[in-house]
Amino acid sequence: MIRLAENISALEPFDEAAFGCSVISTAKAYGMNTEAAQFWLGSSFAVRRQDSTVTLCGTVRQEDKQELREFLPCIGMQTLVCSRKNAQVLALETAETGIEMELTGKIPAPKAELHFATTVPDEDALNLTEMHHLLVACKTPDFMPPPFEPFYLDMSHRIRHGAAVAAGAYQNGKLCACAAAALSPKRMLLFSGAALPQVRGSGAFAAVIAGLAERAGERTVSLLCGEGLRRHYEKMGFEKGVLAEWLR
Repeated sequence: MIRLAENISALEPFDEAAFGCSVISTAKAYGMNTEAAQFWLGSSFAVRRQDSTVTLCGTVRQEDKQELREFLPCIGMQTLVCSRKNAQVLALETAETGIEMELTGKIPAPKAELHFATTVPDEDALNLTEMHHLLVACKTPDFMPPPFEPFYLDMSHRIRHGAAVAAGAYQNGKLCACAAAALSPKRMLLFSGAALPQVRGSGAFAAVIAGLAERAGERTVSLLCGEGLRRHYEKMGFEKGVLAEWLR
């Protein structure tokens, strides 16, 4: 039976892949079952809802298929993010696919002027407003950053609660590459990565990823990306991870 998750420790068994990291990071930032996010548990899976997007982690068994298919519309799901295996069990159509990749070695990157976002005013800290401007400058049909206000409020809140980190590389005093990462006890999940066209190939973006990875400690560093970016991240030392494929 699907039930409300009452504490973050109930989600920790799912901290074995990217979606579990994302779910736990959100719970750490916003708490359990607030207006910002809600969480439920099944026999071998967990569900997070934020607005109309649902993230499913763990493993859906055949015996849970019908209950979960009936449950998801009841919580207002319009978009589901899950592994290919779970989507197949649920017999759902897919609109977007990708892979999870895990860092397996040290990232080859040049030295760079890196700045990290902080929880206190600091003129040397990464400016989240500049980060959003960079993401917008790098948008493509496959990469559409959120509007500024929700991005800023969410990122600053996550960083303040130790649920995320963000870093940027600067050249000539201007932000040229950036990325962020969600944090859970066992994992670091990279997201919102971008670099200006004029610095691509220079190692600036790799330096940002390397800087974040250094702050992972013993955590496994992973990311979700489209198949087209697989070779790009393989050159940095990432390999296909335990999740293998994800669907949206």
